[in-house]
Amino acid sequence: MVKEAKNAYFKEMKEELASELRVTSEVIPAESYPTQERAFYVLSHNGREMRFFMEIIGEPGENGLYPLYLTLHGGGGGPTEGNNDQWIDMLHYYKEAVESGIYIACRGITDTWDLHFQKESYPLYDRLIQAMVLNYGADPDRVYLLGFSAGGDGVYQVAPRLADRFAAVSMSAGHPNGVSLLNLQNCPIILQAGIRDYYSEDGKRSVRAAEADEVLDSYRETYGGGYEHEVFIHVPAGHNFIDYRDYEDTVLKSPGEFVKREAEDDMPGIFLDILKICGIERDIGWLSYYYVGDNKVFDKGITDAVTKKLGLETVKANTNAVRWVSQYTRNPAPSKIVWDLSTRAEEREKNTFYWLRAEKGVNQGIISASYDSESNTIRIETENVNGDFAIMFHPALIDVSRPVTIRTGETEYVVEVHLDPEYILESMKENGNPELACVGEILYSTVCQK
Repeated sequence: MVKEAKNAYFKEMKEELASELRVTSEVIPAESYPTQERAFYVLSHNGREMRFFMEIIGEPGENGLYPLYLTLHGGGGGPTEGNNDQWIDMLHYYKEAVESGIYIACRGITDTWDLHFQKESYPLYDRLIQAMVLNYGADPDRVYLLGFSAGGDGVYQVAPRLADRFAAVSMSAGHPNGVSLLNLQNCPIILQAGIRDYYSEDGKRSVRAAEADEVLDSYRETYGGGYEHEVFIHVPAGHNFIDYRDYEDTVLKSPGEFVKREAEDDMPGIFLDILKICGIERDIGWLSYYYVGDNKVFDKGITDAVTKKLGLETVKANTNAVRWVSQYTRNPAPSKIVWDLSTRAEEREKNTFYWLRAEKGVNQGIISASYDSESNTIRIETENVNGDFAIMFHPALIDVSRPVTIRTGETEYVVEVHLDPEYILESMKENGNPELACVGEILYSTVCQK
């Protein structure tokens, strides 16, 4: 039944998605690559457009499908020409590290500082992934998101809101802007920043990235697993460092120790004093954006301050972001889910998150769901959820040929799952991915009323 629905879905959606994509004849000029002319693709959906460069690299995997790498450029908050330069630069930035895959450099849909996570961006990311899966042979279980600087800001925001799409994500040199990472239980993340990348006195991009290490560790302990992550704080780097190829760079051994020392000491003040000693303007912007290698005395001063004055240990690590994310494959039906409903993409056209579904108005609270295969039991725990939601039956996870037990608090409810062909097809359409299709659902309120 699922296969029949899948065939019907493919036929309908391939044509629809193909009609939304076009290659433009327009060429974007760029100061960085003045002799290189490149046309680009445009995805048009529901009155909005997203431009992107695309290149298919190498051969597909053993399953005949390509991994898909979506990359987000830096810039933001500036003129269109500058953001176009950053966009073209991202076409090359991570590409050399991709041995096989569909490599896409997405253009932010505005020129504002938050150009990668405008509310209209989220359905476009969903649609772009669908188009690559159905029309270009992308593997839906090997979709990766990577971003640098403003693109790192984008990864912080997009990854938790679309976590069910990605196998793993990479955030470099961005700022979280207060986002919750609670939805990343099944979406591994690597976070990288230069130790002196503060951006501003309050911005503290390096500190925010380091804090994520302990935050994600605490989530793993609280929710019983998941939250795979790694944090590299580069020494003596600022905003720029190597994360785009195999490279053994110096990073902090314990990001958590850095957070503690930063809270206890005037760390930016220590770094700014080294700038002054080296004859460089004592400015937080210079501190963040001064390149490693431009002044060896400054680099050594920062390294000595970190390792000797502050006593933080360093180690060598391969900081290739593409290699890190590529080791992961998405599980479209994980046995444990944590859904922070306050971190949703309100413009997203689907209301599901793995095998849970809630209408847009349900936008507060946390749902924790788990499945035990031996007893064919789903356990649901909620915290301050402001509305009803549905528990969906995914055939890759749940044995729908047996009665399914649902437990919440002291309540136990046993249900027989009756397959519904129309529901299966609608589930595929809503998710835009046959692998996320479910065969039925039950409302949480029904279980609680038992």
